[in-house]
Amino acid sequence: MAEQPDPSTRQRLIDATLAVIEEHGVEAVKVVDVAKRADTTTGSLYWFFKNRQALVNAALAEQYVTHMRETLAAVEDSFELLVTYKVDPLEPARVDARRRQIRVLADALDDPELATAVAEIQREFLARATRFAEDAQTSGLARPDFDPYSVALYLQAMAIGLAVIDLAPDLPPDPEKWWRVNQLVVQAFLTQ
Repeated sequence: MAEQPDPSTRQRLIDATLAVIEEHGVEAVKVVDVAKRADTTTGSLYWFFKNRQALVNAALAEQYVTHMRETLAAVEDSFELLVTYKVDPLEPARVDARRRQIRVLADALDDPELATAVAEIQREFLARATRFAEDAQTSGLARPDFDPYSVALYLQAMAIGLAVIDLAPDLPPDPEKWWRVNQLVVQAFLTQ
C-alpha cells in the first residue's frame, strides 16, 4: 500500500498553483511545473487532485475564500466604514478580482467540491453581513425598520452586479455616480 503524502503537500501545491496563476494566468498552470515548484512529485499531486482542473479549481476556491474572508473582516470593522469607504469599481485590480470570482462561481457549477466550498463561504458572508446589520440596528446606527438579511443580500448582489459590467467596455458606470448611488442606498439604512 502506498504511503500517504504529507498533508502540508496539498497546501504547497495550491500555493504553487496560485503563484503560477498570479504570474502567468490559469492557462499556464502545468501539473509538472506546479509539482516542481511545490517541491513534490506529480504522483503526490494526483493523490490530492484528480486532474489539473481540480487543482486549478481548488487553488481558485482558496483564493476566493481568502478574498471573501478579507472582505468580511473589512465589513465587520465598522458600519461607518461601509458608509465612507470609497471604491473605484473600474480599478484594474478590482476588475481582475471580480473576474477570478466569477470564474470560480462558474467552475463551481461543474465541481461539487468547489460548489460546497463556495456555498459555505457565501453562507458565512451572508450570516456575518446579517449580524453586522443587526448590530448596527441594535447600536442605533441603522434604522430598525429594514431587514438585516436584505442588506446582506444587497451587498452580495452589488459585488455580482459589478462582475457583470466587466463583460463589455460600454457597461461600466461613471465611478463618481456609482459611488453616489451606493452612498444613497447605505444612508437609507442609517438612522436619520
